[in-house]
Amino acid sequence: VFFLQLPEPVVQRGLFDLFMVCKTPLGKATWKTAGWYWSDGEEIPRSVVSSQWPSVVPKPLNPEPNKPHAQQALNSFPTSLKLATPTARTTPTTQSTRTTTRAAVAPTKKAAPAFNSSARIPRILHQAFASEMVYENYLPYINSCMALNPDWTYYLWRDSDAEALISSAYPEFLAKYKKYSDVLERADSIRYIVLHHFGGIYLDMDVQCVRPFFPALENFNSFLDQERIEQTNIFWGWPFSVMNSAMGSAPGHPFFREVINEMLHKSQIGNAFATTGPAILTQVYKQYTAVKPAVPVTLLEPNVMSPLMDGNKNWRSMCGSLAAAKSKPDSRRSWKERGCIMLESKNWRYDDSDNSTICVHRFLHLGYGFAAGARKKPFNVTARFWPRVRTFK
Repeated sequence: VFFLQLPEPVVQRGLFDLFMVCKTPLGKATWKTAGWYWSDGEEIPRSVVSSQWPSVVPKPLNPEPNKPHAQQALNSFPTSLKLATPTARTTPTTQSTRTTTRAAVAPTKKAAPAFNSSARIPRILHQAFASEMVYENYLPYINSCMALNPDWTYYLWRDSDAEALISSAYPEFLAKYKKYSDVLERADSIRYIVLHHFGGIYLDMDVQCVRPFFPALENFNSFLDQERIEQTNIFWGWPFSVMNSAMGSAPGHPFFREVINEMLHKSQIGNAFATTGPAILTQVYKQYTAVKPAVPVTLLEPNVMSPLMDGNKNWRSMCGSLAAAKSKPDSRRSWKERGCIMLESKNWRYDDSDNSTICVHRFLHLGYGFAAGARKKPFNVTARFWPRVRTFK
């Protein structure tokens, strides 16, 4: 009763001191106090992780190709990946007068709830890995998201947790999940399932948080990340690409049910990019938005979650000389030429971060064999961030 009558920072400091008396290892917890955070054994000044960020609401992207040759790029897709041209722009559903705080909802093994049109993203952060033993490369990025969002519940989805959830709530998907031969297919598929089932925000472990998720994303019922336009144009020859490295949803959102259905009925196995990754996600996004859905899904501008170009590639070398491309009218340029000219106009700037950036995708690619040499020794994420980390099983 005494604690409940004190200001929040005093209560938190009192609990901090109580744990000190009990000799609980502080290196395994993140505590928010009146003037600083204690995270993994070191003090972080409040100025580094202040919650007083500008209230910037990210603008949704207009995904409609606006050039005469837009269909040219769409027609160049493999048949199984051709995308329907969207007929409507999706916009976020906002309620600027909302003042209530949404508490995190603990995942349970019951069936996914029906979508509530007034629902918004709950305070649950999901990440996925094969087990608790996570490459140390990810430590600073996980830590950044924990520190900036101290009131969020954190769920780690291990392979065993993923299979348990699918068995209990999505049994029709279990056989497909077990057939996946690419480990990235399993890591991809579970992220859509947990967002549909529980809601929250999913982030890849190489995504760094630079601002709190809320208030910028507080009034969204869903959002999808998007790759830098220049990168998509140059590397894939597409007008845009939806990224699955950062996504958010209210429970039961029909878009993520559509993604699950598309994965379930796709016969191809073994190519994560096409079967569970950005290609299939972009395909479903275009199909979903083409019919003007009653429940929209918001595609964010790239600078909100993915402001960086992939630093593992030499983009200037890939572009080469642009003299010939510049001599063409815009309608005659390929998507690669357009992307290269756009990047050159930015003086080959690979970082488009600004005051609306919430996260930064670092493109570590540690899940791929070619990056095996860059992997640092694993650490136990459950122990390191105890008691924040929860699991399904």
